[in-house]
Amino acid sequence: MDSPSSRRRDGRTAAPLAALALALLALPACTASSTPDAAPTSASDDHGIPAGAAAEVASPARALIVADAEGEVVMLDLDSEERSVISPAASDVERIDADGRLVFVTHRDGDRVRVDVIDTARWTVPHGDHTHSFLGEPQLRGSVDGTGEARVTAGAQRATVHFSSGEVVELPHDDLAEVLDDAPRVTIAADGPVVSFASHLLAATAEGTVAVFDADGAPVAGGAIPCAAAADADLTRVGVVFACTEGAVLFTREVGGTIAAEPLPLPAGAAATDLSGRADRPDLAGVAGDQGAWLLDVRTRQWTLLSSDVPLLRAVAVGDDDSRTVALDAEGRVRVLAADGTVLVRTEPLLAASVAGPALLAPVQLVVDAEHAYLSDPAAGVVHEIDHTDGIVTRTFADLDPRFLSQVG
Repeated sequence: MDSPSSRRRDGRTAAPLAALALALLALPACTASSTPDAAPTSASDDHGIPAGAAAEVASPARALIVADAEGEVVMLDLDSEERSVISPAASDVERIDADGRLVFVTHRDGDRVRVDVIDTARWTVPHGDHTHSFLGEPQLRGSVDGTGEARVTAGAQRATVHFSSGEVVELPHDDLAEVLDDAPRVTIAADGPVVSFASHLLAATAEGTVAVFDADGAPVAGGAIPCAAAADADLTRVGVVFACTEGAVLFTREVGGTIAAEPLPLPAGAAATDLSGRADRPDLAGVAGDQGAWLLDVRTRQWTLLSSDVPLLRAVAVGDDDSRTVALDAEGRVRVLAADGTVLVRTEPLLAASVAGPALLAPVQLVVDAEHAYLSDPAAGVVHEIDHTDGIVTRTFADLDPRFLSQVG
């Protein structure tokens, strides 16, 4: 059905880094992704990237994934504004995750958990200096069962499901139909994000490190680097970044098939929380206490403090040529910051009620793509679409309970 929406207009200096080289297998030059259940007449682009039952489209087929307090998951097409339920409400839904294409719905029954894997059939594949985008029909691909809390982390055209029991399941997008029911599992000692990278697994551990494991789950000798309290990991255009108490750790694949691990320390006493940015882009940003936000240029390995006269509550790097950052401030306004912290544009207060207290603020999420920022307001039951070039609120999607917000396509 068509979604109700209202339209309106409102007015580096790199520190010395120690590189840890680990011999790995070389990767192919381009990553291909496909929709699994390929029909006999499945499409393929000029580069041979299989599209399965999906069709290649001229531009990304973007959609918002919105889940409510009852666990119902809705896909909202950003072109047509059509809404479709891709996972019904259920009393045992514990959490929702997404990786830019797949949506993971975790159900709990005592100690047992079941992770339903839903393919939105909307994805974009980087291919050198351009990309390929595909669109098909969403469908449930199957489920992955385990014990304990389940955590999903995105990798390059694949995801990992890590159960607190220690089991890790890798789910490559292009082999999903073949591997989902009998996906190989390994057991590793992880206590945080687990990322599939360059034929290995990178995992935060209880010892305050990020460790490297081979495909069979065996630790790689010398492959651990200090990273205290690693709570999140992001895949950037440069490599995988784990956020740590002391800053971050960057893992990159080098020429010849090696992987290097570099600490990216913040200044003494500084901290950045919840680093975030657009997928396959070179920048990340995180809130810097009440000082503003930290911007990490992963290419130069440099942190920049974006000072703010008003405390910031969320910060996401756009990762464009101007190194802009989109932030939500304590007044409920969305600000767009230049690389030196200058406020380029700001909105009127959009979330005055939701920023009033921690309980209301906790479910608020900020998602950014190349043109817009999407800000959820569960207290008001809406999601705002903001043009981050001029600060205009272009659409407000109403009649929602956005306890989870992500974007696919």
